[in-house]
Amino acid sequence: MAFLNENEKKELEAKIAHAESQTRAEIVTVIAGQSDGYRYIPILWSALLALSIPGFYYAYLALTAGGWVAPEQMEQAGVWLYSIQVLVFLGVGMLLQIPAARMAIIPEKVKKQRASRHAREQFFLQNLHQTQGHTGVLVFVSVAEHYVEIIVDSAIAAAVDDKLWEQTVDNFISHIGRGEVATGFDTTIEQCRIILCEHFPVADHHSAGTGPADGDPEDKQTADGKLNELPNHLIEV
Repeated sequence: MAFLNENEKKELEAKIAHAESQTRAEIVTVIAGQSDGYRYIPILWSALLALSIPGFYYAYLALTAGGWVAPEQMEQAGVWLYSIQVLVFLGVGMLLQIPAARMAIIPEKVKKQRASRHAREQFFLQNLHQTQGHTGVLVFVSVAEHYVEIIVDSAIAAAVDDKLWEQTVDNFISHIGRGEVATGFDTTIEQCRIILCEHFPVADHHSAGTGPADGDPEDKQTADGKLNELPNHLIEV
């Protein structure tokens, strides 16, 4: 599933390149359709509902018959109750294969935990922890969980108040809620640029005398000579 069209992706890549030309931070954007398959959910709910059927039936008998149930009735019930259990297990399991139905019954806390874990996995998978000066910034979106997070490496975390990132995330979420995914990315990257330019301007990078490591083919330099360590394009997972 494409969350941004090709023109929007190119504009976002250019926006990131512009932001990185003014700061020695490295910004990476990642968008995920879903942070977890939640494969256990259909089996769990199907099993719970199927196993509860005999309990509901015998509770009904206790309330309506006062405990006076013929042995033959109990034996017959054991046969058809099993059939109903199998049908409920299969039916609920098939229903919960529909992504929207599955996501609807997952507790918000669980969805947030899975998305947060996925964001941290991406932080390391995209090598944001290996930037020069520990100035990596991950902008992560998980669509199914309605989750947005900005994760920064240690140098930025020590210099920038977390409330600034929280405000940026809140603004991003408001755009996504209105269906403005591209605008949300653009305004977020711009806000990151403003924050990072204040604390990590590109001039500090030049004055420190740091540059591309010799013999490293993955490192590229921008037009102004700043080392571009990580890709600027939107990463879709």
